[in-house]
Amino acid sequence: MAYLSVSAQQPAQYSLYFLDPVQFNPAYAGLDNSLSVTGTIRSQWTNLPGAPSGQRISAHLPIYRISSGFGIEAETEEIGARRFSRFGLSYNYQIVTGQSVWSFGISARVRQLSLDGSLLRTPEGNYQNSDIIIHNDDLLFNSTFNSSQYTFGAGLYYQSEKFEGGVAAQNLNAPALELEALTWSVRPMYTAYGRLRIEAFNDWVLYPSLMARSDGLQTQAEISAIMQKNDNIFVGLSFRGYDEVSSDAIIISAGLNVSPKVSIAYAHDISVSNLRSVHDGSHELVVKYNLRQRIGAGSPPPIIYYPRTKE
Repeated sequence: MAYLSVSAQQPAQYSLYFLDPVQFNPAYAGLDNSLSVTGTIRSQWTNLPGAPSGQRISAHLPIYRISSGFGIEAETEEIGARRFSRFGLSYNYQIVTGQSVWSFGISARVRQLSLDGSLLRTPEGNYQNSDIIIHNDDLLFNSTFNSSQYTFGAGLYYQSEKFEGGVAAQNLNAPALELEALTWSVRPMYTAYGRLRIEAFNDWVLYPSLMARSDGLQTQAEISAIMQKNDNIFVGLSFRGYDEVSSDAIIISAGLNVSPKVSIAYAHDISVSNLRSVHDGSHELVVKYNLRQRIGAGSPPPIIYYPRTKE
């Protein structure tokens, strides 16, 4: 039997990633200074058949006694006949230097690929009867197959009053997910992120940021500017892309604290790529909970300001 190998950029695309940096860098776990839980729902390229949609949830907290942070996450994404799931753990060790923190993190995840062969279509297939699937292709199957592999990652993160950011790598072991005659190769993904805090005017603070991701073959970048008032309501504008080929979307975002411990945020992607004629943009909703109180024994870092957790 012949085998087909497929390579692709596996990580899901999120527009409000700055509200949950632990999703791409394990070194961030615990840097919200208390138990932090973030849930995200995203619908990408709405009204385009088979378009990506996904959900994720993460929870992390500091362990001051051992100068560490610990996180847990779960995520699913569906694209057409494919369903990609992952469950992971993150751990880091934090070093306090003056009014800043350096964090070194590692992660381990189980990634699962599910492929529903009944949803696939070929030019030579016979699909006139909805109960009978005939692909007329020996490489394709009609049932659902699953494959799982472990992946590992690492990251470095720096946080201070005026700047935070870091670098990280996912899928360092580059596993292959095998489904019958199909091999899905998961490439390493490298991420760099940086964000400044600039006092603007009155009670407003400006947060310019830059995110870049690359798998060694393709690179995507996103530049953002977030304006926040009284550490509460925020509005933002972002652009994803850096040249004619990579230009993807203009992103409008907004959020607010609905209580001292709960905040919500929404982002809408307005496409500027060639796909804009066949879909109605992307939507993302984030709900974040922060316990906002010290957990356990030990000494917290002497940093008086964190953008996401100021008391």
